[in-house]
Amino acid sequence: MRRQLAVFLLLGLALCARADGYTSFTKNGLAYTIVSEKYHVAGVTALEQQENAVLRRAEIPKRIWHKGRRYKVMIIGDGAFGGCWQLKYVELPDCVTTLGKGCFAWCIGLEEITLPASVCVIGADAFSSCPELKAIYVPKEHVERVQQLLPKELRYLVKEINKN
Repeated sequence: MRRQLAVFLLLGLALCARADGYTSFTKNGLAYTIVSEKYHVAGVTALEQQENAVLRRAEIPKRIWHKGRRYKVMIIGDGAFGGCWQLKYVELPDCVTTLGKGCFAWCIGLEEITLPASVCVIGADAFSSCPELKAIYVPKEHVERVQQLLPKELRYLVKEINKN
């Protein structure tokens, strides 16, 4: 299990660093990159600027099909949603492990986001310039861990998911 986690983390960091040379495609309004054919891993990558301007809701699927193969979506790449000014709602599946640098930067309408327990890497400036961000919800047992992944000025936003 630890070996698999290490492989996925390295793959996530590779995607966040650069997507060149990987297969990229768009499906249901989101852009994806195949990070590993062998391990069937994909990541969400940056959209075209005109698509960013109108995106209000982003529901990331747990798995995505491409050319007859199924890939697990484990990574939100660098700047993936950067500049999505109208983005209000994001739903991340429980398999996402990595949030890339600036992945939600300048999402000025984003008010709250729920991170799955699987998130173990949050890149620099992932939530920079999100003035309306009021809460980053995480499962109770992961609040402290996620706080340590964020810069000090954002740690107060981490709240436990209220299961009412």
